[in-house]
Amino acid sequence: MNEDFLHFIYKNRLWLKDTEILTDNMPFEIIETGLHNHDSGPDFFNAKIKIDGIVWVGNVEIHVNASDWHKHHHDGDQAYDNVILHVVYNSDCDIILHNGRKLPTWEISFPHTLYNRYADFKSNDNSIACTDYIDLVDEFHVAMWMEKMAIERLEHKSEHISEIHKFTNSNWNETLYIVVARNFGFGTNAQPFEMLAMQTPLNVMLLNADNLFALEAITFGQAGMLNGQPNDEYTRKLATEYSFQKAKYGLSPIAESLWKRSKMHPTNFPETRLAQFAALMQNFQKLIDDILNGRFNPHFFDNLKTSEYWETHFSLGEKSSKSKSTGLGQQAIDTILINTVLPFSYFYGKNTNPNFDSEKIVDAMKSVKAESNRETRAFAGIDKIKCESAFDSQALLNLKKNYCDHKRCLNCNIGFQIMKEINKI
Repeated sequence: MNEDFLHFIYKNRLWLKDTEILTDNMPFEIIETGLHNHDSGPDFFNAKIKIDGIVWVGNVEIHVNASDWHKHHHDGDQAYDNVILHVVYNSDCDIILHNGRKLPTWEISFPHTLYNRYADFKSNDNSIACTDYIDLVDEFHVAMWMEKMAIERLEHKSEHISEIHKFTNSNWNETLYIVVARNFGFGTNAQPFEMLAMQTPLNVMLLNADNLFALEAITFGQAGMLNGQPNDEYTRKLATEYSFQKAKYGLSPIAESLWKRSKMHPTNFPETRLAQFAALMQNFQKLIDDILNGRFNPHFFDNLKTSEYWETHFSLGEKSSKSKSTGLGQQAIDTILINTVLPFSYFYGKNTNPNFDSEKIVDAMKSVKAESNRETRAFAGIDKIKCESAFDSQALLNLKKNYCDHKRCLNCNIGFQIMKEINKI
């Protein structure tokens, strides 16, 4: 038995009916369970109960054993002086408050089928604990929960965007620039890409937007990759151009050692991504304009074209044996849309438009192909769980990482609906 389960039973009124009797045999009524508190202090605020015809308004505290009141040192905490009901699984002692009043205590009772199901959720080895029971939940509740999970995922991504927005002194253009740069690191090199953008003012890039060579020189120079001895003619020219740009704008590079290449396919080498990022800077102003004006263009990144040098190179000075495509692949494009464009659009709309409707972002997510990874594949074979678009895969990622992996079944509406249905049986 644990407190989370007791919170769940109390909050959702799943206790056995006609058992509202205090430990001193006094009947009582719970009029309002109160607001669930997830921070320090009593577990439920502003509850309303009636005892012997008198209505009490105050807080509710829940423990497995009544003696946990002392174990958790509530007897010395004034925050608990306004507790009007102590809900426990086992009343092993009486609690006397500072004013000498005996705290009303209730041993909550519930159907043991509920606890057995909860115990199974916590102990079974399925990566998705409710796999064997999800058929009990109707498709409407599943769909509503998936939408909440997708929005919750957007909210989580907004947290980092918010930090960048503060760093740029609330400059939306600079914020988008840094967030997009970070995404070009595709996880492994996200941090050095973000650092590069933070140390390279956007206006420097935009002033050189009509000159791809200058953009490459600035990008590779700021990445710390032009500090050594140039080993081919193109690299020497880049180094010369960067020296000019560095002096003109007072630029300072990040350390080249920050970039990672270990166990990485050459198409994902940081040099390839840096060249693609430089190419993006040619049209970055249009990306800014599109997003800030609420236009979603899923094909914006389709035709990024780097300089010819990168058709035959994966890194500076090292020619490949055959020519290659220099543009972003569809999977990389989808990743940028999912992890940058849509979360930024959501954050921008939410913070600038009082009438912002997240459904527009949801619709855009549904137009992007679903991701396939370990988290989303864990739901394969569960008929009521679909993964047909980025909306679905983002919802499943959030559900798996923040609920299923931690067995937070009682905080999940799918788990809640299963428990409700079990209670009817």
